[in-house]
Amino acid sequence: MVEGPRVILEALWSAVDVRWVLVGEDYSAGQPGRAIVSGCAGRGVETGFVRDEDVRDLCTSDAPVPVLACVRPPPLEKRPLERGRYLMAIGVQIPGNLGTLIRSAWGFGLDGVVIGRGTVDPWNAKVVRASAGAVFHVPLIAPGGVGSATVLHADTEGAPVDTVEEASARNWVLVVGNEVRGIPLSEENPGRAISVPQAEGVDSLNVAVAGSILMYVLTRPGRGA
Repeated sequence: MVEGPRVILEALWSAVDVRWVLVGEDYSAGQPGRAIVSGCAGRGVETGFVRDEDVRDLCTSDAPVPVLACVRPPPLEKRPLERGRYLMAIGVQIPGNLGTLIRSAWGFGLDGVVIGRGTVDPWNAKVVRASAGAVFHVPLIAPGGVGSATVLHADTEGAPVDTVEEASARNWVLVVGNEVRGIPLSEENPGRAISVPQAEGVDSLNVAVAGSILMYVLTRPGRGA
């Protein structure tokens, strides 16, 4: 189940299978509601209309907007990570963090996000909301071999990202892990450790913040040319 007008619109604008959308009768009269109804009509998605309060009763978020969609999530893709730029999340268990990382991956033009072992389900409702609909656009990939791509992993003890030669590679996988336990030592090919420079006395950054900054730096124009 998908909640929120922006997220539902992103679902309608993507290739994901939207089964039906339920819209509050009063809400459907306003501009946001009309946009959703129009998007449903454009894709031939079944649309139902009931009282606004009845839609809200079906929602799980705080102060929900009276619109709800049923979406069939696609399975994780299987692809070799040889060409392109990817994020790999291992053990990222907080839904908001994964959703933010997926949103950043979409914003910075990455080719996909690998959902590694121990990571929360990317179709968790909180992940979907935190991604602001990016989860419907970024390829979500099953864990597997890294292939020939350069592996970089976020680590507070790593070298500052701007000083690492490997960070200029054309094809790379950025690995982020659990904020407490980090990336398991058993992971194959952990690659080069990189970090975000921080002020003296700062212990660490939230994984979603650190991962987003690293993605920004790694995708700046001129890198990987």
